[in-house]
Amino acid sequence: MRKERLAVAHSIANELIPYEQELDAAIIRNAKLTMAIIDGRRRARAPLTIAQRSLENVALANVRLIEARNLIHEAHYDLREAQYEIGLGAVSYGDYGDTPPPPPAVMRHETRHAVDA
Repeated sequence: MRKERLAVAHSIANELIPYEQELDAAIIRNAKLTMAIIDGRRRARAPLTIAQRSLENVALANVRLIEARNLIHEAHYDLREAQYEIGLGAVSYGDYGDTPPPPPAVMRHETRHAVDA
């Protein structure tokens, strides 16, 4: 059972970690696009109103990307909690520095199971 749970956890981590990295990359790409639009307008000596709607849409896309990033972070946190609940709390999946710490209640839950075993 533990072996199967570990395999499932690794398959989830293999999707989650690259997804988090891709969201960060998309936010960076969006920032570069914003800079290119503004710089391009300046270099073209175009009025401020040129590409204004495009700039607004790119800014809105950035907000949505950041919202998505936050939702995925929350999902990561919830998955981390589930990891403790199924007895895999000590397992690392290669997401160094990005893994949210377990909440104190989960730590107590994990400790209780360790003592009961």
